[in-house]
Amino acid sequence: MAISGPQALSAALWPHQTSPFDRGLALRGSHMADVVIIGAGYSGLSAALHLAEQGMDVAIIEADQPGGGASGRNAAGWFPVYFDKGPDDITRELGPVQGDALNRMVVESARLVPALVQKYKMDADLRQSGIAILSESPKAAPAQRHLAQRWNDFGGNVDFLGSEAVRSIVGSDRAAHALLFRDAGTLNPFAYATGLANAVVDAGVRLFTGAPATHMEQSSDIWRVLTSHGSIAAQHVLIATEGYEANKTLWPGLEKHHYRLPFAIVASDPVPEFVERIMPAGIPMTDTNKANPFWLMADRDGRLVASLLPPLRDAASAADVARPLEKKLGRLFGALPALNWSRFWIGTVAVSAEKIPRLLSLAPGVHAIGGYSGQGIGAATAAGQEYAKLIVHGDRTACRLPFFDPRPVPLRRAFPFIVRNFAAPLGRATDRSYRAAPKIFVEN
Repeated sequence: MAISGPQALSAALWPHQTSPFDRGLALRGSHMADVVIIGAGYSGLSAALHLAEQGMDVAIIEADQPGGGASGRNAAGWFPVYFDKGPDDITRELGPVQGDALNRMVVESARLVPALVQKYKMDADLRQSGIAILSESPKAAPAQRHLAQRWNDFGGNVDFLGSEAVRSIVGSDRAAHALLFRDAGTLNPFAYATGLANAVVDAGVRLFTGAPATHMEQSSDIWRVLTSHGSIAAQHVLIATEGYEANKTLWPGLEKHHYRLPFAIVASDPVPEFVERIMPAGIPMTDTNKANPFWLMADRDGRLVASLLPPLRDAASAADVARPLEKKLGRLFGALPALNWSRFWIGTVAVSAEKIPRLLSLAPGVHAIGGYSGQGIGAATAAGQEYAKLIVHGDRTACRLPFFDPRPVPLRRAFPFIVRNFAAPLGRATDRSYRAAPKIFVEN
């Protein structure tokens, strides 16, 4: 049954700015491959592309169209961070060898995305503008300085900006300081997925669309992945469907290993003058507020595109969804012009038990990939590349992703309900951030 309302792909802005992908194949009969990938989002497409570049015979099964899941509903920014963790946390949890390797992978992911866009000449409105993470708390400055330094220790390009420097890139005096991830940026996320899909087809990958994978069968060391009208047999299978779950009969229980948290994205009509006022350096922004976070960028036509906590009801209008955001923007930037929020959609953030990019080892030859927790554009692209190294070299040490056995998350259904129905309304109602300029000036 087709998804409707703000959950539908057609509700998102990005497909309406992207040329359609018409190169998908219908899977009929029996086929063979070296690797079969289930899901044509960033992970699956990147894995297929990097495998094909190494001469592997790859087939992809996609239930809808490339980017038709979480990828196409994305909020459009990519930058090299973890969900609620820093590089020191990762080194502590995974150890210095595996942890440092993953930190470097995440740092390099911010450069991999534009490199692929440029290499394959994708029309994806890519802007490597940098992204600023604002903070209103002068007391947090030492910790943020340390965080910037730690990212840079792993090859990052992160600046700590004091009060005056923040005012030069954000049209506001309400932030005490910020981190500027200079390698980060924005793009049209659906066009990026489409561009990757065109690249994999050009590389010889068979991309089957329009029918989901429903079952898997094993015979010796070969796996056969079935759809309603055909099958593909391969020694290696990658399930890359975490943001929008695979059919539950494909690998029963896989859906229990992450939370699926809804986030709202709203887009305005073009307001280029206001965009120039609040982003004079063309740098998108987010902040460190965990109770009521926001993300703000502008598209190629000067539309504001913002991500924020979801409304109680999918039936809410775009204007109603954006109202808490307008209050926050009013505190940050003063009087706002009349903003017509013309589009609203729901994206999905898949949060794993580990909250880091990883591979789940499901069976010999079978892995599930994910764990991006809201940072899917860069991290998923890099993770797909790392999976390709694993298969090509046949050695876990060639892959910088950590491997985990499946571990169900607790309160899988209850936690998203609590977030949407209790935590999100409370965060919106109690948020008083940016009410006044910080009294303490923070040096660079």
